[in-house]
Amino acid sequence: MLDAAGDIASATLKGLSAVPATNGGDGSGLWGTVDHPVRVFLADQAAHLSVAPAALYAFWQLTGLVGLVGGFFGNAGARIAWLLFGIGSLSRIWSAAPAGGRPAATGLAALMWALASMFALRGLTLRPVVHNHPPQYQFNPALHLHATIPAPAPAGDDLGPDSTARLPPEPAA
Repeated sequence: MLDAAGDIASATLKGLSAVPATNGGDGSGLWGTVDHPVRVFLADQAAHLSVAPAALYAFWQLTGLVGLVGGFFGNAGARIAWLLFGIGSLSRIWSAAPAGGRPAATGLAALMWALASMFALRGLTLRPVVHNHPPQYQFNPALHLHATIPAPAPAGDDLGPDSTARLPPEPAA
């Protein structure tokens, strides 16, 4: 299974490497304000790697899509991936956005991510789950003491070395 998973991951990464470069646009519009800094950041980082910027961008999109869809269906790992994807995206946008519009671009991205998180984190609650089911067993709170009480010794038995003090005096003959 590990070999098959490795082959699938390798084929996926090779497919992402073959993704043709797309026009990143000029960063205008709402989506461009969020998307363009991510493309710029990934292009800067790809210069130091042996992978095309388009492949990094496609992998970034694939990670977001898997986190969003998997989180919608309640997968805990996908929800963690979604949270890390959003935090990473916000940090990329902050670092690559123009200095004058950095807070606005990051804030807009945070709002978009928060809206998408309503779907990815659907059903997630911070309240503890309380199960109020009746018990499956019968509990009887009764106290049972098991103690044995010794029977009194019959009169005339040897009661030990002190027994003469407790015996009645013998009649004189």
